[in-house]
Amino acid sequence: MIINDRTLAWFGLGGTLCDAVGGVYLTFDLLGGRHGPLGFLTRAATYSLLFALAYGAVFGPAFGAVAGVGLGGILGLEFWRVARHQRLYGSSPLYHLAWFGGARGVVLGLAAVHPFGWQFGLVFGLLNTLGLTGLYALRFAPTNDYNPQDRPRWDKHLLQAAVLRGIVVGVSGAVAGWIEVGHEITPAFGLLIGVTASGISLVMGIFAPMIEDRIEKMPDMNLAIFGFTLIFLGLVLQSVQYVAVLLK
Repeated sequence: MIINDRTLAWFGLGGTLCDAVGGVYLTFDLLGGRHGPLGFLTRAATYSLLFALAYGAVFGPAFGAVAGVGLGGILGLEFWRVARHQRLYGSSPLYHLAWFGGARGVVLGLAAVHPFGWQFGLVFGLLNTLGLTGLYALRFAPTNDYNPQDRPRWDKHLLQAAVLRGIVVGVSGAVAGWIEVGHEITPAFGLLIGVTASGISLVMGIFAPMIEDRIEKMPDMNLAIFGFTLIFLGLVLQSVQYVAVLLK
């Protein structure tokens, strides 16, 4: 075979997933267009890709994939919830759920399991869960800075939130490394993951208002075009296995 069976299976799975998601987008009328569940799906897909590329570039593809899907899905759900509340009631929710911060800690712990081991991932995830839950309870959640607009956004609170999240993640990484790995690499790892988390959080905070503005103003026809594109991509990916057999 030109391509091994495991790779062909991934192509087939990816194609099936694209077909399924594309079919969902083609039913945008039944699902409320961009204001319904597709609004969440579009946000989750966009933010997941950005998180995956950023974390994957620093800590490898496995870490990036888990962190991307988890963090992107959580952020997409947070923003979709706030946008829906503003659309229906003209205001943001009266409270911001602190457990979203804890969920991010769990995701970071799971992402660290493959490259650093399950013991490190467990300690790292637990510390992040506690720290980020407390931080979000103090009104440093991304939803506290939610304000869709057609240009990047920057203010003091946004910077403070990004720095504090980086400190929480960095200290968690340093402590987990000290417990599970050893004193000699603790400062370097803690500094690296803290700076990375802070930088990603800051960049996302600056440009998220533009992404949210585009999604909220997206014509429903664009959703249909995106659905057709995904289905076509799915057919291409699923065809790889047959082409590989023909070229055996």
